[in-house]
Amino acid sequence: MEEILRMQENLLLIRRTVGWTAEAFGERIGVTRQTINNIEAGRNKLTKTQYIAMRSVLDAEINQHPDETEMLRLLLDVLVDSPEKYSSDEIKELVSKANLMSPSILAGTTSRAEVSKEWMKIACGLAGVAAAMSFIPFGGGTVAGGWLTKVLAMAKKRNK
Repeated sequence: MEEILRMQENLLLIRRTVGWTAEAFGERIGVTRQTINNIEAGRNKLTKTQYIAMRSVLDAEINQHPDETEMLRLLLDVLVDSPEKYSSDEIKELVSKANLMSPSILAGTTSRAEVSKEWMKIACGLAGVAAAMSFIPFGGGTVAGGWLTKVLAMAKKRNK
């Protein structure tokens, strides 16, 4: 599944965007810090079970803290779920900006809420991204709808 590969390729940035250390993220999904580090470094492949656990934890965080996780929500859409909706220039610019902003969240020198305010200004400045943002599922448990539906459909096909 392509989403799993894209998640692995972008996991370090996604994790930093939430503000979690490898240890904290590992604890949330039931693996060690070393497992997270190995996945991020490409030494281990991200499994479907780990992917589902990660997405569930990330979606829960988005639902619990919607005003602080706009950057995370958009990055998941751009980098993992629907990169085809964005131009390569938009993706490069968003990743560049996220790479500049996310270390300060992880270091605790700024809050996710503060970064989210700045992030929305940046994202809304890009026409294609602003249009796509209006279609990103959000709230009430709907965030998981797209990625979870794909995982379940793949499992169903294999069982036939």
